[in-house]
Amino acid sequence: MRIRVTISSPRMSQEPRKLLVVAAWILGSGTLVAAVFGLTFYLSIQSTMRSNEVTVPDLTALDLESASNEVRPMELQLQVVDQRHDPAVPSGKVLEQMPRAGSSVRRGRKVKLVLSLGGEVLDVPDLIGHAARAVEIELRQEGFVPGDEARVHAGGTQSGIVIGQVPPPATPAVPNTRVHRLVSDGPPVATWVMPDLTGLSRGDAERWIARSGLRRGAVRRVRMVGRPANAVVGQLPLPGYPVRERDVVELTLAR
Repeated sequence: MRIRVTISSPRMSQEPRKLLVVAAWILGSGTLVAAVFGLTFYLSIQSTMRSNEVTVPDLTALDLESASNEVRPMELQLQVVDQRHDPAVPSGKVLEQMPRAGSSVRRGRKVKLVLSLGGEVLDVPDLIGHAARAVEIELRQEGFVPGDEARVHAGGTQSGIVIGQVPPPATPAVPNTRVHRLVSDGPPVATWVMPDLTGLSRGDAERWIARSGLRRGAVRRVRMVGRPANAVVGQLPLPGYPVRERDVVELTLAR
């Protein structure tokens, strides 16, 4: 009976180990190279992105030409999207911007601007011929403030109608300007000197009062020696006093 004994060589058992070590080294080196490449690519992208970003400058209170010069090195574009009245900012200056100053944006980005039209200019409305009460509402609705009101008698003009104003109609003005008005009190009332009615009869005195546009007031009676009954012996207003239409005249008659 033969017995076959196989003895493996140590050299033969070490070969696979070497192969495994080499494979692991190659795999590790490839991973390291990939990691280095990935990191380098990421840093490159970040650097490129940073080089394309700029900080938006503050353009407020600049005119459009100055604002354009300010953003030209950053390759930003300006776009006027609106204009608005603002008494605190002169006309033509930048009132608002978007994006705001200090924002980080990419080159070539549009910066939207709102320009100031300065303080709003209004035309004073024509109030002549309007009712005095109505013009106060009209003035406030159009951005003005009712000023002083003076009244005078004006022939041929109804009472309560505006016949003059300061500033005149169509005058350029800023909001809240005071507008003063001259208002008619109607035609002037006739004024004359009160005559002496004493000695007239009651009838004659009352007819004169009616023809003159006056009104008869109270009638008093007193005993008066030597005067006929119903003769005028006293009056108010007294002779020589000024009287106007619709004034009241009181008579004192003898019994």
